[in-house]
Amino acid sequence: MIESKLRESSRDYAYRVIREMIVNMELVPGSKVSEIELANLLGISRTPVREALIDLARNGAVTIQPQKGTFISLIDPDLVEEARFLRKTLEKEVISLLCEDLYQKDLHILDESVSLQEFYLNQGNYEKFLELDNEFHQLFFKITNKDRIYALMKGLNIHFDRARTSIFKKKPSIKTLEEHKTLLKAIHDQNKDAATQCIERHLYQYELDKDSFEQEYSQYFNRRG
Repeated sequence: MIESKLRESSRDYAYRVIREMIVNMELVPGSKVSEIELANLLGISRTPVREALIDLARNGAVTIQPQKGTFISLIDPDLVEEARFLRKTLEKEVISLLCEDLYQKDLHILDESVSLQEFYLNQGNYEKFLELDNEFHQLFFKITNKDRIYALMKGLNIHFDRARTSIFKKKPSIKTLEEHKTLLKAIHDQNKDAATQCIERHLYQYELDKDSFEQEYSQYFNRRG
């Protein structure tokens, strides 16, 4: 089980771990979850688990039905697209900022991240690579002092993360790493146009894969109308 981070509250720990379990499909869409079982699994009391589930319900990741229980929400294509649109819009602006002189001194952090990504990809450790992939994008916001915006985005982004993680696990590829390298070079060159085009293409990959994803996991989708 994932360990608690230093100075992380029980509520934040519960939210982080349960969110990751949803994103990784360890808690499958439509399944019922037990506060007691999750509390035992995490080694904490029920209260922070209940609070975390309420937070996740606000983001639409779980559904709390009085007298029936708490369920992992089905995948909603509209929410996936909204999350992808939000992420694309915000990351393009943050990437543009990273190209400015002010942040050039901090780009070594991104260089180190890409080097680690390459190491773990070469080792065949796709789970660690995916973790570093997510951290790489978070670093854009951290370096530009936009952590709060990232935190707000992360709530809705759970829907997009669940889709792209499932696709990546079925299709590990060096393409993601090469796109990160191309993006980082454009940032180092302070070429805003090239950098923003890179991130837009990078996040468009889901559109290319979504039909096969929706077909494979059709039983987990919420179809409206």
